[in-house]
Amino acid sequence: MHFEEFRAAGALTADIAEDLAAVASRYSSYLTISCHGRTVQALLLPVCWDVLQIRAGDLIVVTAERGHRPPGEEDRHALQDFVDSFHQFTTPPRALALR
Repeated sequence: MHFEEFRAAGALTADIAEDLAAVASRYSSYLTISCHGRTVQALLLPVCWDVLQIRAGDLIVVTAERGHRPPGEEDRHALQDFVDSFHQFTTPPRALALR
């Protein structure tokens, strides 16, 4: 199992949840996202994203496990792709322009 902990750049919305679920669907790894004591499997984000109540600055934990293409390696790649996508999708456009 691999995990990463980080602060959310912005709020999780229904549209972002859809996009993140699409990222998770690329992998056999079991990706979960946790915030405020609640955990949701990444593929289910489109139907229950709101229970996480993620806003800018919230502490997020993402875990990846059970990937098998190849074992161990896929979890690392899935985790990195998902976390990078989370940052990209939740960073406000104005903050991106200032970079």
